[in-house]
Amino acid sequence: MLFRSKLVHAEPSNSEWFVVNWCLGNTCNYACSYCPSGLHDGSKGWPELETIKNFILKVKENFADKKLYFEFTGGEVTVYKHFIELANFCKEQNVKIGLISNGSRTVRWWEEHKHLFDHVCLSFHPEFAKPDHFLNIVGTINDIVKTHVNIMMSPEKFDECLELAEKVVNYENISLADRKSTRLNSSHTDISR
Repeated sequence: MLFRSKLVHAEPSNSEWFVVNWCLGNTCNYACSYCPSGLHDGSKGWPELETIKNFILKVKENFADKKLYFEFTGGEVTVYKHFIELANFCKEQNVKIGLISNGSRTVRWWEEHKHLFDHVCLSFHPEFAKPDHFLNIVGTINDIVKTHVNIMMSPEKFDECLELAEKVVNYENISLADRKSTRLNSSHTDISR
């Protein structure tokens, strides 16, 4: 594998890791105005679970000398009907797992499954999400899961988003970023404490 020698992590201290970021599908339970329809309209179906498992095993075989980290995204990846089975498979294979989610699943769902995740990036979308529910999810998972929060800073709901950010920074073990929600560009300001 000639190309394998070319795959190096940009950060030398992370050279023992091989990271796969995989957008599994584009079905989402939100349809945010600033999000292109191709990221939430369901036009790209979810792959078969066996296809995903076989790919993970192939990566594991080809990068046996590396620690593996798979980050799954979507649409909203937690609505994939086999997602928990996939997360269990990753754990069985000693593969670290992360996901990017809008946090819309129930508190009970997160409580039951948080032990499967090594990292969760939660994105607050003010057009659809409820701040209290979102904070409950943050509080439910951050005790055992490395958690990052993105807040889409909608101009129409800016004060609500700012208030949420001020509450999120009071949680332990949380990193936080606000993101300007526009179609053409986004700015990133790290306001972690």
